[in-house]
Amino acid sequence: MNKFLSLKEEKQVTIINAALGCFGKYGYAKASVNDIAVLAGISKASVFQYFGSKKQLYAYLLTYAGNIIMSSFRQADFDEKTDLFDRILLSSLTEAKTLEKNPYISQFILSAWTETSDEVRDILTEFKNETGKFRNHLILRKDDVSKFKNPNDAETVLQILMLMAEGYAAHCRNDEKTMYRSLTDDFQKMIAAMRRNFYKEEYLL
Repeated sequence: MNKFLSLKEEKQVTIINAALGCFGKYGYAKASVNDIAVLAGISKASVFQYFGSKKQLYAYLLTYAGNIIMSSFRQADFDEKTDLFDRILLSSLTEAKTLEKNPYISQFILSAWTETSDEVRDILTEFKNETGKFRNHLILRKDDVSKFKNPNDAETVLQILMLMAEGYAAHCRNDEKTMYRSLTDDFQKMIAAMRRNFYKEEYLL
């Protein structure tokens, strides 16, 4: 990794985007290190010198993409939203906008959500767990549970809606431009329906 990090930033970005694009388009198993090297304008041997292995490159890209998405969450003002459902919507829209602005990351992340290769299952599980914990900590507040008919439903509802958001993203994998529109329309309707069904009546006003 030190050799890679010693490269000029422009060259690093070129290599990263080439790898994101290949893994995003073909998935882990079918993505070729040789194709990544050709797109990046480097030798296949250089890819292994920089990252060690194909799996380590994939793990690096997960961290890279995850950091950009989590950075966008930190910049969003969740504290202004006093309602759990509003924070869930803000989280989903923030991620959708970030992916829309970063097409290489978008293609890679949407592919990672549906990746089935056993070789990277462990790092994908860890990635999803870590990003899930980060998001839950950011969104869920102690006083949220008081609004629910059943206080134990708060975290379950959060997980359901996050899975729905990921489902939308996976559905829009081949047409990423529709992802933001889908979230702003259908997803908001689902959130409204969940609020009506799970909240106490006094919090529906």
